[in-house]
Amino acid sequence: MRFPASILAACILMLPATFLRADAPATSDSGADTSVANPALSNPLSNPPGIVDRLMFFRTGEDWEAGELSRVAVREDGGGALHLDDERTRFPRRGRWTSPEVNTRIPFSELIPSYNARTPGESGLALHVRVRDEETGDWSPWLYIGQWGRTIHWPSRRIEFDHGKVNVDNLVLDRHADAFQMRVDMYDYNLPAPGEDAAPEDVPSLRLLAVNYSGVVEDEDKRRELGRGRPIAEGEWARDLPVPFIPQRQSGPEIGGSTCSPTSVTMAMAYRGVEIPLLENCLDIYDPEYGIFGNWARGVAQAGEHGLNSWLTRVRSWEEVKSYIAEGTPLIASIRFGEGEFPSNVMSSTSGHLILIRGMTEEGDLIVNDPASPSRGDGVVYVAEELANAWWGRGGVTYVIGADMPDWVPTYTDYAQGEAATAAGGR
Repeated sequence: MRFPASILAACILMLPATFLRADAPATSDSGADTSVANPALSNPLSNPPGIVDRLMFFRTGEDWEAGELSRVAVREDGGGALHLDDERTRFPRRGRWTSPEVNTRIPFSELIPSYNARTPGESGLALHVRVRDEETGDWSPWLYIGQWGRTIHWPSRRIEFDHGKVNVDNLVLDRHADAFQMRVDMYDYNLPAPGEDAAPEDVPSLRLLAVNYSGVVEDEDKRRELGRGRPIAEGEWARDLPVPFIPQRQSGPEIGGSTCSPTSVTMAMAYRGVEIPLLENCLDIYDPEYGIFGNWARGVAQAGEHGLNSWLTRVRSWEEVKSYIAEGTPLIASIRFGEGEFPSNVMSSTSGHLILIRGMTEEGDLIVNDPASPSRGDGVVYVAEELANAWWGRGGVTYVIGADMPDWVPTYTDYAQGEAATAAGGR
């Protein structure tokens, strides 16, 4: 049996079989089977030479209105977020936002979305993505790439086509694409009391959609021109941020071996002043479609549901890590390593695990809250080179929880105006 895509299932190697399964079949929008039932159940991301990452946000009223709105609307009294706006008398109420076609700055072969939504009561949203082949100009079918809250659950979803596959929360292609388009469906199952109207605030809303796409750029001059996007912050990076430590086993004997992602999110949220019980976070983050706790986007979405600006990004240099730490931002890192590859780790190996980086030593090693070990995980120091191989070598996927919205990441409105619209451009 293989392990789930996003590092999730094997937080510490001995997991109940129910948390390793990913048996939701993939289908067309109509629900008819059209592709292989299972996604790839190992993290397929890596760190090839010349890889470039780009990050962009949809988060302003202008961004949402640049897309196609069907029974959804931007509410300024809701902070410019996108809200369900279905006045029909039907159950469930539903609406859809479809992004503009986004021409990417580089050809890409990997894409990871994340989002911050509010889904009060019995409401939720589902995400799909499609991409345009660089060589032929053909668009892929719409591919299902996750849900949050309560949504319509068809018996199965379409997650692959001839040139790519969704692996739970990320899309990997076997040939380059040069554009993408996102689609968000909102659902509301809340019913007002007899004789009362539905409260406008009790509908699902979306305030942030982040898209991180990556591709190899062979030309060194072009890579230099594209840059990393993130400016390096001035400040003290040799510091230890006061992030409380929580071992994942506190979530209980039934699930404690597989809850490294929600445990890391719980620590990061507590650091930001939002204290949610670990078990509550675990159950909210749990992905019922794949039977896992570690879906990357759902971890970020839980923090977003509680008001914290949070997104997925990819980190591939210590200068970036130093910059985040100097700003007071801990990072949740996705790692994987085999026997003998990470001697300073509290585990001998893992097929997928999440840790929280809370600081750096003056020598440049990392101060970590590792939820796998109750006795050694609080502030354990990991050798930088070993962690780089386990983290960047497996794609560098990173949760940023509760940070200020960065002005160096372009919104779609900036992005559509071209590279000159923002000083750094985006990653």
